[in-house]
Parts: sequence; C-alpha cells; structure tokens
Amino acid sequence: MKKFLGLVLSLFLLTSAAFAASYNTSTNWFDSKNVSHLNVIGQNIIKANKMPNTVSFKVTDNQNMNSESTYTQTVYIYSGDLKYVENDNELAAVVASEIGHLVNGHYAKASLFNNVLSSISPTTTSEKGNTTVSLLKTISASKVSKDNQKEADITAVDLLATAKYNPLALISVVYKSDIANTGGLLDDNLSCEDRIMNIYDYANYNYPATVKANYKTDSYQKALNLIYANLKIRNADPKKLEKAKKEQEKLKADKLKRARNMAKSTNPWSAAYSLIQVSGN
Repeated sequence: MKKFLGLVLSLFLLTSAAFAASYNTSTNWFDSKNVSHLNVIGQNIIKANKMPNTVSFKVTDNQNMNSESTYTQTVYIYSGDLKYVENDNELAAVVASEIGHLVNGHYAKASLFNNVLSSISPTTTSEKGNTTVSLLKTISASKVSKDNQKEADITAVDLLATAKYNPLALISVVYKSDIANTGGLLDDNLSCEDRIMNIYDYANYNYPATVKANYKTDSYQKALNLIYANLKIRNADPKKLEKAKKEQEKLKADKLKRARNMAKSTNPWSAAYSLIQVSGN
C-alpha cells in the first residue's frame, strides 16, 4: 500500500512539474506564481553566468521599460514576448535575450545615439535637404537597431548555454513571434528569417553538439525547414559557404574584443559578462 501511495505521489509530482513548466498564449504572466517562477529562471541564468545577484525580474506591458529604469536592480520582461513561451527553455530564452541587451549596454547606447541624431540638422532649408537628413537618420537608426538585435541574440545563446538551457529555444520563440516579416533596410528590426539564421549559425559554430541534439518543439522543427532551405543554397555556393565561415570567425574574435572592453565598463552586467568570456568559463 505504501509503495502504491508513493507511486501515486511521484506521478502527481511529475505531472505537477510538467504542468508548471508548460505555458500557452493565455498564460497570465502577471500572476504572482508565474512571476515567481520567472525569477527562478532569471536567477538561474544570472548565477550560472556570475552576474549581479541583487536583481529581480518583473513583467510589464511597456516594451521600453528597461530603457526607462535602473536596470541593475530590476529587469522588466515584456509580456508580449512571453505569450510565445511554451516551456522553461523558451522562458529562459526570452529572459536571456533581454539580459543580452543589458549586457551590451544597448539602452544606454540607444539614448546617446538618439541624442546625436536629434542634433543633426540639414545644411539647407529646402524640402529636399530636410527629406535627405530624415532618411539618413532613419537608415542609421535602423542599422544600429539591427546590429543591437544580432548582438543581443548571440549573447543570449552564450548565456543560455552556460546556464544549461537549450539555446535553440530562442529560435523557437523568434519563429513564433515573427516580429518582423519583411526586414528591409528601413525596418526597425531584423526579419524573422535573418534572426533565425544568425542564431542558428552562431549556435552551430560554438555549440555544435547542442544543435546536433536538436530541440523537439513544433515551432523549432518548422523553423528548421527555413534553416535547411537557406543552408542548401549556401552549401551549393563555395563563396557563400566561405563567407559564412569567416563571419563566425569574426563574431568570435569580436566577442572576445568586446568582452575585454566590457571589463572597463561601469555597467555591472557588462563587467560580469566580460569575466566569463575572457576566462573562457
């Protein structure tokens, strides 16, 4: 009888654990239990990557909340991103992506960049001059935004891998959210396809065993169709293949250089991240 009760209890606990780690688009992320679990995931990432441990995580409807707050104390996770989360790996991916922006100081850089852009004035008062300056501002801002997104994504891959979460979960979330369908020069964000390929290439180059082991969610498997189609085109062209290889080599070198520069930063996120990357831990 005791063995039977023990078996029932074990099954109940396993079922409860599985349920706790399963989410959908109707999940209320403002619920205290979910916020508490979000903090557990966030702290796992922080501890594994030896980052500031005085941080708490909160959910917000304001997508720009971290740019308006003292983010060394509180990290805000946008509720719009969380609705695409299905499991703890994907919850960790959303958190790591936000930390990726903080580590690279993107909010502070964006504020400085916007101030510089606002100070630019045309040398002529003509309508054509005003239009040209406005267009240049838009293109410059778009380029910075895309570079920042790529930087945050590959940083998130490192953070997830170090914390023993599957970095391929980030592809799964991006595929579901599909935040930008066109990804043209003037768009604020990278296209879904560009982001997916950037994340996959970086993960495959730096964590090949993880990529080979796969990530078995429907959204990731669908994303793989897109990835394999791109790889087929690339592999058929030696020049594209060599270019892709060189880009990953450059990303690795740039990451180390950036990490060394971060060591001098007053941003505690950057300083902590730099120690991990420079030491190779």
